Amino acid sequence: MRFLVFDSGPIISLTTNNLLWLLEPLKRKFDGEFFITEGVRRELIDRPLSIKKFKFEAFQVQQQVESKILTVTGTDEIKRKSQELLDLANNIFLINNVPMRIAHLGEMESIAAALVWRAEAIVMDERTTRMLIENPSGLEQLFEQRLHEDVKVNQQNLDRFKQMTDGLRIIRSVELVVAAYELGLLEKYAVHLPNAKRELLDSVLWGVKLHGCAVSGQEIRDILKLAKF
Repeated sequence: MRFLVFDSGPIISLTTNNLLWLLEPLKRKFDGEFFITEGVRRELIDRPLSIKKFKFEAFQVQQQVESKILTVTGTDEIKRKSQELLDLANNIFLINNVPMRIAHLGEMESIAAALVWRAEAIVMDERTTRMLIENPSGLEQLFEQRLHEDVKVNQQNLDRFKQMTDGLRIIRSVELVVAAYELGLLEKYAVHLPNAKRELLDSVLWGVKLHGCAVSGQEIRDILKLAKF
């Protein structure tokens, strides 16, 4: 069985762009399970249900759960790993010997679930956590540029975090919508406008970027150059 674990960010991005319906055909093509953790479920459903502004989005995600398109997962091992990952992540970078809190439990739960289930990938839009896994030295430089402070690294904690997350693949909502485009799932939006297909893909890519996906404008331009219209 194949697995993808979704963090909350990509689900929010798809929902706010009226693209949550893409999960069903993407899952069918993937031929595996789409997981979210208990913490992500609380963030996407339980909390928004009490806020009028986000209540309808919560209903949409709950429908995906009830339709078994998204499966909620939670085990003692996931809880244990997520807490260890959280403690490590928030004690890797220091300013004036004070640890920087850069991660939240929900993100670490998603990573832990991906590790426990040996998932094909984790779907995550959040930039800091993704860089911590893929490019921690780049993240250190980014912090120094933003904060104008010297950032120290607890190498022992970083090495342990890297060891735990070794081999973990991350994809973003931008990759999901590109896959959906290539599969023809966005053809329903085809209209009679100049360069309609290119403009459609551009609009969707910018839609997920503006709703939280960490993708640069240059990346979007590169994707458009490679796409077939």
